[in-house]
Amino acid sequence: MQEEDPPQMKKGPPRVPVTAVMKGLKQALRNEIDGVEFYRMAAGSARRDAVRQMFRFLMEEEERHREAIREQMRRMAEGKPMKFGRSASAKKALAKFKSPLFTEDLVKAGARAEGEVAALSIGMTLEKRAIAQFIALRKTVAGDPPAEKVFSDLIAWEQDHLDILTRQYDQMREMFWEEARFWPF
Repeated sequence: MQEEDPPQMKKGPPRVPVTAVMKGLKQALRNEIDGVEFYRMAAGSARRDAVRQMFRFLMEEEERHREAIREQMRRMAEGKPMKFGRSASAKKALAKFKSPLFTEDLVKAGARAEGEVAALSIGMTLEKRAIAQFIALRKTVAGDPPAEKVFSDLIAWEQDHLDILTRQYDQMREMFWEEARFWPF
């Protein structure tokens, strides 16, 4: 008696990218929760209204990101295609913080501005860490354009925040150097 070949199973799309995307979204969700709390504390301790507004904006951005990530996770659980991005209104809101917030009076305040500078530095570190995580996760889904786009969008979100914080930090550093008559080059 001759044995029959086992029936061939239909091959569907590989599960690895979906699993990797879900893992990345869970990490993103943790990052956003940490970001909300950090920016809430930074806004609460900021002494200058403009700085407080920037940290509140970043806190609200993180909350919007958290909801977008949860929505993406729901879509994936329901078997719907990945859909991610930034709304036009969110892009417009970012423009408010394109120019530096620090003024000469803030620099002259000296030591009283140290907490705000430290918060900027910590925020930059958080955003850089998130970018590095998402770059690594994007590599795990290479060859799957929709999955790669999810991570590219997450990277873009974090990069926007890093750019805002970096501009403020750089201007503050330049003002301190100018005040101290220090030029490192």
